[in-house]
Amino acid sequence: MTRISASRFFRWLEVPVDERHTLSVLKNPDLLPIPVKHQTWGFWSNFSYWSVMSFSVGTWVSASSALSVGLSYPETIGTFIVGDVLTIFFTLANSYPGYDWKVGYTLTQRFVFGIYGSGFGILIRILMSIVNYASNAWLGGLCINMILDSWSHHYLNLPNTLTHKVAMTTKELIGFIIFHVITMFCYLWKPYHINYIMIISCFATCFSMMGMIIYLTKENHGVGNFFTSTHGTAKGSDKAWAWVYMVSYWFGSVSPSSVNHPDYSRFGTNETAIWLGTIIALLVPTTLIPVFGVIGASTTEQLYGTQLWQPMEICDQWLRNNYSAGARAATFFCGLSFTLSQISYTISSSGFASGMDLAGVLPKYIDIKRGAIFCALVSVALQPWNFYNSSSTFLTVMSSFGIVMTPIIAVMIADNFLIRKRKYSISQGFVGKGSEYYFNKGFNWRAFVAWVCGMTPGLPGIAWQVNNNYFHNKGIINFFYGDSFFSFVISFFLYWFLCVVFPFEINILNDEKDYYGAFTEEVARKKGMVPYCEITEEELEQFRMDKVDVTYVTKNGSSDSSDEEFKEGAGHQEVFSKASTDHTTQFEIVEQPKTDKTESEVDEGSIHERISVETTKQTN
Repeated sequence: MTRISASRFFRWLEVPVDERHTLSVLKNPDLLPIPVKHQTWGFWSNFSYWSVMSFSVGTWVSASSALSVGLSYPETIGTFIVGDVLTIFFTLANSYPGYDWKVGYTLTQRFVFGIYGSGFGILIRILMSIVNYASNAWLGGLCINMILDSWSHHYLNLPNTLTHKVAMTTKELIGFIIFHVITMFCYLWKPYHINYIMIISCFATCFSMMGMIIYLTKENHGVGNFFTSTHGTAKGSDKAWAWVYMVSYWFGSVSPSSVNHPDYSRFGTNETAIWLGTIIALLVPTTLIPVFGVIGASTTEQLYGTQLWQPMEICDQWLRNNYSAGARAATFFCGLSFTLSQISYTISSSGFASGMDLAGVLPKYIDIKRGAIFCALVSVALQPWNFYNSSSTFLTVMSSFGIVMTPIIAVMIADNFLIRKRKYSISQGFVGKGSEYYFNKGFNWRAFVAWVCGMTPGLPGIAWQVNNNYFHNKGIINFFYGDSFFSFVISFFLYWFLCVVFPFEINILNDEKDYYGAFTEEVARKKGMVPYCEITEEELEQFRMDKVDVTYVTKNGSSDSSDEEFKEGAGHQEVFSKASTDHTTQFEIVEQPKTDKTESEVDEGSIHERISVETTKQTN
């Protein structure tokens, strides 16, 4: 009985058949190339994808960490500019698999790390997405409180009922929960539709930030002298390494978005839109917003006697000084725009990214929506309120992203440009054994060696950053400071070297035909492919999700199909409905009451359940 209940429970958990279309991990709708009709991201969409990161609370407060490494604020802004240039290089180079072949991160991992080896890269991105989600959701909760504070002075002064051992207040907990709930509704959209909320939030937050700075400088009769009067304490080589560290920190904080870029560059309408949108967004807003943060701290120190780094702290000060209609309106609109920005950044860099990965790994139980919600729920366990107890902790969390992600980006770029010459076969990415990307038992060991060698030297630096008393090896510390440079060079050239010394066969450069309708006729011909419109229906059937109807199996009879097996349990029968591809076999259980009827007595009326199972027919 317990076994029956368990099987029913797991069947209840399954994604409805008409939504998931297949039981195959190798091929499901979330992995297929994006059709031409969904490639709608122009300049503003690509601009907003990166600007939403800049128009966020995290970027506003980023310069506050300057003094912890001994740099002045102008010098810190300089490191951000250098970091932006580095990010542009990595991001645009990593965007090509998505733009060229209209596939996301999950499939690009198969191209490089192997059909089965891709699971490691996917797992890493899922873990990084959870950490990033937790960090952004916490800041989003603070933005929610800006709105609630403007609605009620009782909420503004809500007493804290939590123990002092918890690094948050009751208000912060309420805002954190509300932000999570609101954000989860966004996963009802398709990923290619989130560009609208990103564009709106970018413009709204831009005007809110400008409004705050204009008001503060007007009230203070200038920006104050804090920006120019603060001098760095680092000298000589320490100052040089501090520059290197801040560049690495800045790239590390945005590296998840760089790794995710194939997921969104595949929506791009043209290469120019991707390039211009990315370059302008990474040079202009990411330079101005940290300056806004410094000006905000400078003016508030003279106006209110203390440096207020977070925009929600500034609005809180306005409300406490004078709970007037003007202060409430300003706080409400700032809170609304900041909340939209945090929602946009969270769902694009973390929520949908993890959802795509989980949907590709467990399509039977998880789709993109469920995967994103799972990421949101798990992120709470990380207790993100502890991320912001000190600037050093925040820096450690942010820089750790780059240590893990940079070698992955390096290997992917090297494979795309040096080894494959921007040629990939999409259909082979959906094939198991015998695939162009099967390598050695499904793993490309060269990619793993390059990734490990690039990542490992930076790991001790994370431990040292948490506790400087662990060791005092200057070489390890400096490598940690420059990890974004060093790890990229190590992984990039090591992978290239291993592929030259231990080459693998490249038998199929790219598909001969556009089987998935991912390109216009003109683009397909430029790629040397037969356009989708010229492919026969018979050929397309080989690459589609075809339905297999499972009808019934009698107690003593045999199925019409060889893809069904019979098993008798206590008081019931089970049909193991097999959904097969050329390379995978998976089963679903269909329960049916026992019957004493012979095969000849069974008719349509005795059918207990009819299941339409989607399966993939694939050819080499």
